[in-house]
Amino acid sequence: MAVVGCVALSCGTTKDTSSSSAEILVGLKRTPCHGRCPVYNLHVYTDGMATLNVGKFCDEAFGRFLSEGEHTAKVDVGIWGLVAEEAQSLGFDTLAHQYDDSGVMDLPSATVTIKGKSVMNRYGGPNLNDLYIRIERLVGQMDWQATPENAR
Repeated sequence: MAVVGCVALSCGTTKDTSSSSAEILVGLKRTPCHGRCPVYNLHVYTDGMATLNVGKFCDEAFGRFLSEGEHTAKVDVGIWGLVAEEAQSLGFDTLAHQYDDSGVMDLPSATVTIKGKSVMNRYGGPNLNDLYIRIERLVGQMDWQATPENAR
């Protein structure tokens, strides 16, 4: 079963628009490279709210255009819970918190968060591409609303 993931990455900060008791159910952050790597930061919260800070080159990852900047959406927690379960079935809990080599340049990182545990994967880590793709496809299907300062 393929798990598609989305890495959340942003050049700025993401405002926490969830309730104070909500926790991150699924998150994905992707960082830039010297090419056309998608850059964004996604947080899906246990209260059904989601935030997405869209950077550059995200159209292909999401399968649609989203303007750069902050977006929010209400989500089906059940669907995102299935993503978390799929990640757990892949052994997500057994992964180290970081896979990297500072001597390797021009590689983007992906930091995925599942039920509070984050794994930064830039170099030498497990292949989590199916998880990233699953997340990104779900992001592309969501009804995102640009925050007022980003609406055009």
